[in-house]
Amino acid sequence: MGTRNRPSFLLSRFFLPRAPMLVRTRVAIGCSFFLQGMVFATWCARIPDVRARLGLDEAQLGTLLLAIPIGQLFSMAPNGLLVSRFGSRRMLIAAGFLYPCVLFCLGVVSNVWALALGLLAAGFAANLSNTAANTQGVQLERYYRRSIIALFHGMWSLAGLVAVALALALAPFGVPTWLHFTLVAAGLALLLAFSGGALLRFDRAPAPAPGAARHALWRLTPYLFWIGVASLGCMACEGAIYDWSGVYFRDVLQVSPEHQSLGYFAYLCAMVSCRFLADRAVNRFGAGKVLYGCGVCIAGGLALAVLMGGAPPAMAVAGTCLGFALVGCGTSAVVPIGCGLAGRAPGVPTGIAIAQVSTIGFFGFLAAPPLIGHVAHASDLRTAFALMAAIGLLVLVATRCLRLPPARAGHARGAL
Repeated sequence: MGTRNRPSFLLSRFFLPRAPMLVRTRVAIGCSFFLQGMVFATWCARIPDVRARLGLDEAQLGTLLLAIPIGQLFSMAPNGLLVSRFGSRRMLIAAGFLYPCVLFCLGVVSNVWALALGLLAAGFAANLSNTAANTQGVQLERYYRRSIIALFHGMWSLAGLVAVALALALAPFGVPTWLHFTLVAAGLALLLAFSGGALLRFDRAPAPAPGAARHALWRLTPYLFWIGVASLGCMACEGAIYDWSGVYFRDVLQVSPEHQSLGYFAYLCAMVSCRFLADRAVNRFGAGKVLYGCGVCIAGGLALAVLMGGAPPAMAVAGTCLGFALVGCGTSAVVPIGCGLAGRAPGVPTGIAIAQVSTIGFFGFLAAPPLIGHVAHASDLRTAFALMAAIGLLVLVATRCLRLPPARAGHARGAL
């Protein structure tokens, strides 16, 4: 990387000035993932307060919350083009300032329409930041010649824990939503001002050859398709846990309200822990074996939760927590590995490849929660979770179709 990537952005000269450039860049990319996770989890932690302030009922809130995934969905294609055309560093810095600004706006909105527009903007900023940050992580892997991207996704998950802890710490003092969001947004903007200059600069996609069709860059190859299918299976089950784990504990296991988050807590702890170990596993065993293990954990964990739903109360809670923890282990590595594999797709710019895979995977995240609701209404929630266990098997099917090389071979192919 040499001196070409020396920080020269706002306060970047004060950001780890004595650290080697690779280390500084790695920490800077980690800060970008942390920023994303902090904004998203801070908003989630105060949704009940925003609902109460605007006087929304459950149906109105549910409809409004669709604005974020809609914003993400419609931003997939333009974000891939923006990252490929202008470079992931510029787009990551732009989104890094835009996303906290949107969070501030969400804290001061005074009507439903303003909230809807703010959530659409949040979806756009979140996806642009996600595409650019993953592009940076994939490019940095080429310098390290080994998997490091799961660590960055671990920073996103860790930020979620930090945001929830901060919200709990501020709750006894009655801090209003607008002040909470303002403090977080200001802190994250300051973090980006320090770290932004250490991001990779030289990752813009090369111009297409004369006479080459631009639409060819968007051709979905079988390789990228099956990576997307693995992400779809993973993200569908991830969305199920996020939206329905508390309901499962309350309605199926009949726990008290103060214990209905036990399963989600077990899931989140396992996911965060495994994300910090996933790179080591990929470097030792190869992406294919780790993906197989992830698929087994996702499907097996959900199946265990379904089976334990009919057990005695104490055993049911413990077994379901274990099942959700297994799902957390499985979902921890699929998306990071998928981004790393997509970034090495031949003939497709990194930003566009990641956008294609993310689009396929995101359909699972978007469709799973309402699918569970309809299946549960027609049958019961255990049947719906059994269906999600079957969907989790898509990770195994996709990995089989990918026929990935043994450990390290994939990284050697993409190394500089």
